[in-house]
Amino acid sequence: MKGLVPVNPNYDRPICTDCLKELFDKSSRRYFYPFIGCNNCGSFYSTGYTDAKPFFKICSECEIQYNNELIPRRYRYAFISCPKCGPKMNTEKYSNYYDIFSYISELLSGGQVIILKTSSMFYFLCDATNEKSVDYLRKVKKTFKPLPVMFKNPDMLRKFVDTNEYINNPVSFDISVIRYTKSKLASNIAQGNYLGVSFANDPFFVLIFSFIDFPLVFSSVNISSESPYTSDQEVLEKFSSYVKIFLNNLEFKNIQDFSVVYNDLGVPTRRGLGRVGNFFESNYKFRDCICLGPELESSVCISKNKKIFLSTRLGHLLNAHVYGAYEKLVDDLVRMADYEVVVCDLHPYYLSTKLAKKLAEQKGVPLKQIQHHKAHIYSLILDRKIDGKIIGFSFDGTGYGEDGKIWGGEVFIGDFLDLRRVAHFKYIPIVAGDSAIENPVFIALSYVSKYLPEKIDLFKQVNKLQKDIVMKQISTETNVFYTSSVGRLFDIAAVLLKIKEDHKIAFSGQAAIELENLATKSETEKYLPFEIHHQNGSMIYIDMLETFRAIIELRDKNDYSDLARMFHNTIVESIYRVALILRDKHNINKVGFSGGVFQNKILCYTILKKFRDFDIYFHRNVPPNDSGIALGQLNGALEEVKV
Repeated sequence: MKGLVPVNPNYDRPICTDCLKELFDKSSRRYFYPFIGCNNCGSFYSTGYTDAKPFFKICSECEIQYNNELIPRRYRYAFISCPKCGPKMNTEKYSNYYDIFSYISELLSGGQVIILKTSSMFYFLCDATNEKSVDYLRKVKKTFKPLPVMFKNPDMLRKFVDTNEYINNPVSFDISVIRYTKSKLASNIAQGNYLGVSFANDPFFVLIFSFIDFPLVFSSVNISSESPYTSDQEVLEKFSSYVKIFLNNLEFKNIQDFSVVYNDLGVPTRRGLGRVGNFFESNYKFRDCICLGPELESSVCISKNKKIFLSTRLGHLLNAHVYGAYEKLVDDLVRMADYEVVVCDLHPYYLSTKLAKKLAEQKGVPLKQIQHHKAHIYSLILDRKIDGKIIGFSFDGTGYGEDGKIWGGEVFIGDFLDLRRVAHFKYIPIVAGDSAIENPVFIALSYVSKYLPEKIDLFKQVNKLQKDIVMKQISTETNVFYTSSVGRLFDIAAVLLKIKEDHKIAFSGQAAIELENLATKSETEKYLPFEIHHQNGSMIYIDMLETFRAIIELRDKNDYSDLARMFHNTIVESIYRVALILRDKHNINKVGFSGGVFQNKILCYTILKKFRDFDIYFHRNVPPNDSGIALGQLNGALEEVKV
């Protein structure tokens, strides 16, 4: 199988070398013109413009270039324009672009936070060396998440950040996640030893960096947990009282978010700017369909006339703003592309499932539901063009299982035509439902109450009444849910290592991220005890009871960073042992890893080292988290396969 192959470049592309020269050529009509572009670069996806005609009412000089076959860079270039005829930045104070960008740079140098609308999306910007500026940006955006940093070039990065990773300036908008030792940046940008970095490959930022010699913190313009904003009105309503806003008269029709990639692993954790907008083809044949994804990290996928489109990540559908953006995207796609089948998650109460049922009923077409963790592996198979059978590890926080329980630590064997569940982590109890996920101490308390009740007094931060209630619920099986989730195992380890003892998490996966950050301080290769059991003669399950017992016993004698690293090593050692069992039994040497847990760099690095005797597959074009599930749901629209 050839798998996914890019078909047409209908996505935003970084500035090319020719436009870069033109941008700073004082004799050029496009000197300091931030909307510069050509057939080799420029903005396409955000505006949603697909016509062959020029996007703007162009001037006579641009018209000559547009119609001249001897100038291939601009021949039939839809966004051809210049300062005379193209889009305009909305500023009354300055009349030329040189002065506008000089003014923007002065504000940033003075410690101000601004919003800049480029030709692709809205950006928050501030000085990355200024603690107060970064704090203010966080306050305005209401975010606790790590923030990325933009540098002029790799030389500037090396001036401000010490890292052992190889850094170049790829022709890309990607944010690359690197590991670093120390930096001259503000201390409140990121947590632990990881930093998201990008370079000035957009004309707007190239112009700003021609005036400044310091890096910039940047972020999408929205209130944290909402989808990125696309309208001037919404941006002005939410932020004009707090920051200076620089707009232009382009209209955005499609949502853009940033693309985030692990620098040296190549695993994308978010697919956005510079990646979304292109179509893919597959040797698998699908019926025309729309796949509505899951509920967390939502995205939408369509298949039409052998072409496949996957949207950017929109966010959690329980957020009203996100669901509004999601509904609009689905409406737009339904109007553009007819469908013969609707595909969604197996979970009966997801908002995406409810919308899928509505669309199927309206059109009178079949509704197919694909199990969440199988969709993860199907997505990986398409992403990496995997032929033949694979052992697929699908680990995340939660997903509705085929047995009615909450899955999240699953192992499958099979191919794109069929996957069979053959192993999982042992089901563990959780009381308090979704609220426990937001407060990991209750996940750990549930676990200890069930399996290590003699250790219940470890939880000093939980009062006696709360402990008694949880223990009674566990003993009587009242409002207790069972899950095989690896994400919840990370939560328990984080609590036992006193990372999240008494605080709610501020964003999904925070406890696991902080546990990983702690583990980066250790290089130990040791792992903790665990058990592998065979159930009913065929199903395998991994029991982590001895792992957690060991953490409790060792935490007063060992460095917590060593224990955090040993926990990661234990997860890898346990799944390696399972892979060996399955390889021997089924003669399969390919192993693949999908699901949000595999955004953990330590886990991925350790897997690469441990699984050297296997053929290993991580994601490359589609994120392993839930935003890639919609692609895997194409399995529900499978018509036939060409060999």
